[in-house]
Amino acid sequence: MRAGVFRGKGRIEVEDVPDPVAGPDDVVLDLYGCGVCGSDIGQFRSGTARAGQVMGHEFAGTVVEVGSRVQGIVEGDRLTGLPIQPCGDCRRCRAGLAHLCERWTTRSIAFGLPGGFAERLHIPAARLGHNVHRLPDLPGGAGAALEAGTLVEPLSVAVHAVRLADAGPGRSAVVTGLGTIGLQAAQTLRAKGCTPVIGVDPSPLRRSVAEGLGIVTVDPTVGEEALAGTLSALTGEAEADIVVEASGVGALVAGAIEIVRPRGTVVLVALYHSPATIEPMRAVQREVVLRGSANVTPEDFRDSLELVGSGAVATAPLISHRMPLERVQEAFEAQLDARASVKVLVTTS
Repeated sequence: MRAGVFRGKGRIEVEDVPDPVAGPDDVVLDLYGCGVCGSDIGQFRSGTARAGQVMGHEFAGTVVEVGSRVQGIVEGDRLTGLPIQPCGDCRRCRAGLAHLCERWTTRSIAFGLPGGFAERLHIPAARLGHNVHRLPDLPGGAGAALEAGTLVEPLSVAVHAVRLADAGPGRSAVVTGLGTIGLQAAQTLRAKGCTPVIGVDPSPLRRSVAEGLGIVTVDPTVGEEALAGTLSALTGEAEADIVVEASGVGALVAGAIEIVRPRGTVVLVALYHSPATIEPMRAVQREVVLRGSANVTPEDFRDSLELVGSGAVATAPLISHRMPLERVQEAFEAQLDARASVKVLVTTS
């Protein structure tokens, strides 16, 4: 089969690799596609991925092979799944924090195991409702369901972050950074009853997508007071109950602490590649809750599929580019341009 193989800093080549084979506990998917994630971009740009790694962990596909001991899954099922394959034995796994497994980065799909920029994908130890999940039927048929399935993994990242924010009716929220996860966090906050939900991003494209989803937006380039002014106009207060920081820009962490109300919650869900400077006393004096949010759980996946199936969260508007597997290098380069892209989807069928 054909797959996109990492071959060094800034370089992915489409090559012939062996077809995957399901063991007794495994399944193999005929992949519909795989999204390009910010973590993929970070490894692509820095060269930190392992040479020879098939990348890609935002996948969906149709089952073509089922191991003899797998239960509840049959050929033809449309699935997505968690890329993380926890070890089950480290201290975090034993404490019930498998999504924070100490060893997952060397034994998971696209992190040690072959990933989703390929025609087929092997999923080890497949357990329905745990590490693999059946896609809901959607208007538009199988193609629409599979395309939406490629957005479920990043949606589950957003769902996990919103869960940590304790979102609910009557609470105001700000999302800084309107990439895929930021847009999905904003939609999830709205689905939880938060109002208003305000998205902040310098990209006109990303703000336009957000506005089409019913999210109030702010262009941060117009001035430092723009966000506080918008909050005041909508709520009568210049502070928000919740801030989800999804940009990955270290300077915005300090800004998030400033804009959240006393005893409000700031959730950091982005990847940060440089240190951030904050004024700790600003958090201390106002008893701000500052939380990190990492990875996903099976519960996050289940909730995400419910949000997609009910129509509470839209996925199609987030896909700015669709490119075939043979153009995977171009897909990564397109995703690098944050102002001109939201989600770049690499299609394999």
